[in-house]
Amino acid sequence: MKRNAIKNLISWKENGTKVPFLLVGTKGTGKTYLAIEFALAYYPQYLYVNFELNRVAEQFFSESLLNGETVSKTIAQFFQFDERYLSDVLIILDEITFCPALFESLSHESSGLSFVGITGLLPTPETEKKFQICRLFPMGFDEFLSAVGSDWYIDIIQAHFQNQKPVPDIVHQELLALFEEYLLVGGMPAAVNEYISSKSIVNINEVHCMLRSRMRMLTDVIWDEKVAGKADQVMQVLPDQLKRENKKFRFNSIRKGVTYALYKDSIALLEESGMVLRLNEQSKDGHFKLYLPDVGMLSSAFYGLETEETRKALLENYVMQTLSASGAYQLCFWESDAQAKVDFVLNKNDSETPVELRTSMSGKAKSIASYQANAGKTGEKYYRFGFENFYSTSVLYQIPYYAIFCLK
Repeated sequence: MKRNAIKNLISWKENGTKVPFLLVGTKGTGKTYLAIEFALAYYPQYLYVNFELNRVAEQFFSESLLNGETVSKTIAQFFQFDERYLSDVLIILDEITFCPALFESLSHESSGLSFVGITGLLPTPETEKKFQICRLFPMGFDEFLSAVGSDWYIDIIQAHFQNQKPVPDIVHQELLALFEEYLLVGGMPAAVNEYISSKSIVNINEVHCMLRSRMRMLTDVIWDEKVAGKADQVMQVLPDQLKRENKKFRFNSIRKGVTYALYKDSIALLEESGMVLRLNEQSKDGHFKLYLPDVGMLSSAFYGLETEETRKALLENYVMQTLSASGAYQLCFWESDAQAKVDFVLNKNDSETPVELRTSMSGKAKSIASYQANAGKTGEKYYRFGFENFYSTSVLYQIPYYAIFCLK
């Protein structure tokens, strides 16, 4: 499966830098697959070790490094590989944070070797200084199109996004049908692979259950028992939160009397591990929404329950993960005291653009007008994401849901 993030790895190799590369992302996003595919395509040989699964390796590396040995010498000894030839090899260190001694040594040592580290934890500001970092999200709709053999649509979407002219109606309808499939399958590579292999969505829910179990197992291993338990409670109530009309996260849904203070550490860790995406309310501390990292996983959580609000939740989750993956915007939502709501406000270079989400072909953007009046920006252009074809007016740019990945 072709991933857009491979461009970052290729650029890293071509620049000749020996700063270690760090692939970051939650369980199931395809980090290991991407690293190995890159190694096979661009290196004569690679070495691979997973420190979460191979505790013998973790102990060997820790003891060697703590005894003053170099990273390159330790790697050569562990793999029984001639140290002189390591410079031609890509060294993949999976779940590197399970070996703190190596993670720390690697970030300090300039060994002249090529390292790709893999971790499920988002980088700290300190980590960002020592690694070239790429965060991997579930596959976006464009990557999904490529995986299912419909990559020729991508150029069409991008061209019409640029010229703001509608695509031919037959193509538009085909893309809407594929988008509906994506909402069910999502972008986790295991689910996409099952969809391609079986040509069906019958087993997709089972794949998503397996992925949720893997995430839960990881929290049990690396987090304190109480913190992991609270994180699990948050994850259990999250789909119910999103199917409500008011999708702001409310702690009394866990149990009566619960406060943010009791759960903030668990939510922070869920964010750091990429298991949730957080959207804060503009100018209001403590008000936020939580989304799943993958719309397909949310769709499976709603299995058998199709309402207007679950439909809205899926579309919101899709927009959140797509815009989060682009990394081009700071995101928030806005609500007025009079209950006008704007689900997304896109901030880039101190310029804010509100977004109207459409679940049908009708309706007026009253909340957009309220937001613009409140911000003193009446009449300025805004985005509308919906099921209609591309079109543009003096105040509106209509973008089909399937084209949101074009926003950079």
